[in-house]
Amino acid sequence: MIAFDRSLKDMPLLEIDNLSVRFNTPDGVVQAVDGLSFALDAGQTLGIVGESGSGKSQTALAILGLLARNAKVGGSIRFENQELLRLPERKLSRLRGNRIAMVFQDPMTSLNPYLRVQAQIGEVLQRHRGLSQNAARAESLRLLDAVQIPDAAQRLRSYPHELSGGQRQRVMIAIALACQPALLLADEPTTALDVTVQAQILRLFKQLRQDLGVAIVLISHDFGVVAEVCERTLVMYAGRAAELGPTQTLLEQPAHPYSRALVGARPDLSAPVDRPLVTLPGQPPDLSALPPGCAFAPRCQWAEADTCTSAVPALRMLGTGRSAACARVEAVARA
Repeated sequence: MIAFDRSLKDMPLLEIDNLSVRFNTPDGVVQAVDGLSFALDAGQTLGIVGESGSGKSQTALAILGLLARNAKVGGSIRFENQELLRLPERKLSRLRGNRIAMVFQDPMTSLNPYLRVQAQIGEVLQRHRGLSQNAARAESLRLLDAVQIPDAAQRLRSYPHELSGGQRQRVMIAIALACQPALLLADEPTTALDVTVQAQILRLFKQLRQDLGVAIVLISHDFGVVAEVCERTLVMYAGRAAELGPTQTLLEQPAHPYSRALVGARPDLSAPVDRPLVTLPGQPPDLSALPPGCAFAPRCQWAEADTCTSAVPALRMLGTGRSAACARVEAVARA
């Protein structure tokens, strides 16, 4: 085999190939992520959407090496041309919070309730950037100003419970940005926030991408949230990729039946108030006992027994930069 010497400029920032995440449980093996592949260039934004249990968060945790102890990971995760799955824990810990940062879903449980905000931001700055205590405080103040927290000096002296939900999430973003990471993973960063604060957080993400050039992977249940921030979207179902493509195209012309169902289930604010909400039929499958073939087939109105249950469909190209894992994609397009 010939080895090609390519510079980092020619390679994706993040490249995931055939990723699998399995958990050994008392009830059997749970396949949380199965054969997932995608790539992300520096400065790009990718949204990952799907119902609970589709493998979104486990994918992010696998990138950071933060999976539970009973997890078994296969495939490849390459970041800046380093294979993370074979990286020693000591080297991986240097990447966490430094080159790769994460904003978790619930800032109240992610922040330490016993430490003031200044101590929690300063720890990252002192550990990864080697700043003195005074320099870390000055930089912490600048970071809180950057994420638009009012009265930043006072907030540095606050404990997490003294902040609003939106302020706590901004503190989490400030911690994530402390070392100017190349990749930011955001797992449901606007969950439980009211719509006004949610809009502010999404604008902040767009500004950070524009000003700092950070690549963002945004995990959400909400297509509207993803559409605000992300150029491309990956739809996951039962641990597998269902569709991948430009966000706007996916919203306007979803190719996979599951993508189409998710888009169709979005609330329509212009509809009469007495119109019932559209829901997806059935339930997500048991990940320890997936059905044969396409996992979405039992819930899909276009499924055919012989075609859809004989083999797991692979992602296939539908055009430039767009792919879907569906054997009946032409029938869906005609509907």
